[in-house]
Amino acid sequence: MKNRLQFLSIFLSVGFIMKILGEVIHEVIGHGFFVLLFGGTITRVHIALLWPYELSSIRFSPPANGFEPSQLAWIAGGGILICLIISYLLQLFLLFRKSSWPISISLFWLAFWTFINPVGYLIMGGIKPFGDVANLINRGILTQEIVLALGLFLFLLGFFSLSRILGESLIKTRVIKKVKNGIVLFWFIIPFITLVNLIGYGQPWISFPISFIPVLLAYAYTPLKDRLFKRLK
Repeated sequence: MKNRLQFLSIFLSVGFIMKILGEVIHEVIGHGFFVLLFGGTITRVHIALLWPYELSSIRFSPPANGFEPSQLAWIAGGGILICLIISYLLQLFLLFRKSSWPISISLFWLAFWTFINPVGYLIMGGIKPFGDVANLINRGILTQEIVLALGLFLFLLGFFSLSRILGESLIKTRVIKKVKNGIVLFWFIIPFITLVNLIGYGQPWISFPISFIPVLLAYAYTPLKDRLFKRLK
């Protein structure tokens, strides 16, 4: 594809669709799976189109004998757990199996959203607990320090693989001469997401300067230089 504007419109449109799908995975396949597994009933699912300005949610009712405390913990952490599993499986697939750029871009976006949703939850929740993370901390499953450390560790794992996947996908489209520049530009999405979340959800503002770390990493990461991403024949 040689038309950059056409590629950008497709790239962003697919990204928005996959963002919604990622939210469905978090709420329905994540939380909802464990609700049904333990005999509960899903009563309402709200998918926030404006995430991260507002959060998606799921409502459910317990079985007749109620949920065990351990079951409630699995339900609370189910969205984070399932998203991480799906994201890393998709990343492994994209790293070791080559696909056409429309397929790789679509799967890349889904891997990205199912990655950044739980990892962002952990990092932001490690700074100021909220939502599922606050639930897990209050139940004594995790501590705030462990949540933050886990979020940063998982972020680094996904950052490098997602950057490589994106770089190889951009090579296939041939719309950017310097692939590294495209990767750096892509990671500016994290400060944007963080800013929207700060405005909508009132997280501490210290999160905003921290959100530029992926951009700096993408710029400084030596293997992201053009010599890594050789032009496909």
